[in-house]
Amino acid sequence: MSILEVRDIIQNDLPSVMRDLVVDVEENPIACATIAQVHRASISGTAQSVALKVKNVKSQNVMKSDMANMLLVSKIMDLLNIQLPFDHTSVLLEYKSEVCSPEIKLSLSRQPATGTKGV
Repeated sequence: MSILEVRDIIQNDLPSVMRDLVVDVEENPIACATIAQVHRASISGTAQSVALKVKNVKSQNVMKSDMANMLLVSKIMDLLNIQLPFDHTSVLLEYKSEVCSPEIKLSLSRQPATGTKGV
């Protein structure tokens, strides 16, 4: 995603009380994946550095389709009594509730202000 898309998501999806606190979002992400990317940002009026995790809106439909296919296969395995050493259907349902929820596109987590690159 471009920094313009990231700023648009911040503007449209972050509650106004929090939106005004997030400043200096770095243009280049410090981590990227299909589902989301992470940008370093600052909290207004502090030296606190935060990691801003922004979900990639474009990947939402692909994730929903993939999840539906995986759940279908999992349920067929259940019907055929094909056992794995873990409850695959429960794992997929939990994953679906966490990853495919469109309302969660952005989250903040504390990061040390030391310039560490870890997320």
